[in-house]
Amino acid sequence: MNKLNLSGLMHLLIVYIVWGSTYLGIRVAVQEGSGFPPMIMSATRVFAGSLILVALARFIQKQSLRLTKEEWVVLSVSGLALWWGGNGLVAIAEMTVPSGYAALIIACTPIWVAIIES
Repeated sequence: MNKLNLSGLMHLLIVYIVWGSTYLGIRVAVQEGSGFPPMIMSATRVFAGSLILVALARFIQKQSLRLTKEEWVVLSVSGLALWWGGNGLVAIAEMTVPSGYAALIIACTPIWVAIIES
């Protein structure tokens, strides 16, 4: 196996571990006795991620982030509907469903979209 293939496989392994552990992390955070309500936990994750991305964008561009009012509206609606809503509902579901099932169902989303669109 050449170096390029090994590098690609290592990158895929990192993606699998990080992406796959997300659902285990959600399950641990929302299980009874952990103290995190699912929607608050989901909103906190999205907010922390957005702060990191804004800081990274500012660091890369070396200037402040200037968004129009329309862009703020689009980003806010997208954030609430897709990230907070979608991840929040997954977090609520993981209160009763094992994390492996949740990950499997989410991973099948592209298949369901292809079936519905055909």
